[in-house]
Amino acid sequence: MFQQVSSERIVERTRPAVQAWSRLRPGSSEPGGITLLKDTLRSTVCRIEGVGPGGSGIVAKRCRRADGEFEAFIYSEVLERLSMESVRCYGFIDEGSGEHGWLFLEDCGTTQIADKRENFPIAFANWLALLHGWASNLPIRARLPERGPAWYLETLRATRLGLCQSLPERNWGDLDRSALERTLVCFEVLERNWHVVEERCESLPWTLVHCDLQPKNVLIRHTDSGIAFLPLDWEDAGWGAPATDLARIDAVSYWSTARRTWASLELRQVEEQVCCGALFQILSAVGWETIRLAAGSEGKAMRRLRIYAPRLTASAQALGLEV
Repeated sequence: MFQQVSSERIVERTRPAVQAWSRLRPGSSEPGGITLLKDTLRSTVCRIEGVGPGGSGIVAKRCRRADGEFEAFIYSEVLERLSMESVRCYGFIDEGSGEHGWLFLEDCGTTQIADKRENFPIAFANWLALLHGWASNLPIRARLPERGPAWYLETLRATRLGLCQSLPERNWGDLDRSALERTLVCFEVLERNWHVVEERCESLPWTLVHCDLQPKNVLIRHTDSGIAFLPLDWEDAGWGAPATDLARIDAVSYWSTARRTWASLELRQVEEQVCCGALFQILSAVGWETIRLAAGSEGKAMRRLRIYAPRLTASAQALGLEV
């Protein structure tokens, strides 16, 4: 849902996008309209109508320069080399001062793959298996950050430190304190048994992973050959175990397609990585809420952390750990 903001705010936040596009593509048409889609501390996203190729719309995303340049690399030099439809990237241009700039993409609409609480459809599991299989053979490893179990272990440790600092600083209610303590106990068990996660993540070849596959980050487009899946927001992507992307993915469908590339792959191995993926996803979610908690948004953060605590426990238990 689009944010309800004043027209003055829209002009203030979107004018730099139009100016940046004019520098990237001199001589472009005047915008037919502008819609502010997102405006947070991390990024600003807007749709600019009528300035793209053939009078099409584009989407402009203001983000950190490092994130924008990396996403442009993923779209233009990785995804375009694969035999599947992807979002077209028009380029990235910095603002000329500071550490931010604008990433420009084709406008792919707003049709998301699923509701936020739904699992991904079977067809997407097949598509993801093809992406992982093909990308595993590309010579891109040296240009991607590592996104294996070690990265998530560091997320766990940083999150635990943040929660430990928050516990004595506030007068928590019983439910909040119980959720935080339950989360910390689970972290201790996970770190002590992290070798289980590492072993399971070695069962499939490493490849390009998105690291934030949620329904809100995957659009769909109907084409003559069927439905095209269009993941967005690749700033956290890297080189890692497929597990990173397998939370809420149908294991059987993924396995049946992935065997075309990895002939010796067993269903059990995929199922184990799906469990690791669910753990990685909840670790990331708890990490974000810990940052929100430290920033002063206590009410919203604690509501979510109370929900996440039993999910974290369940993810650890799914790996065979006693919590």
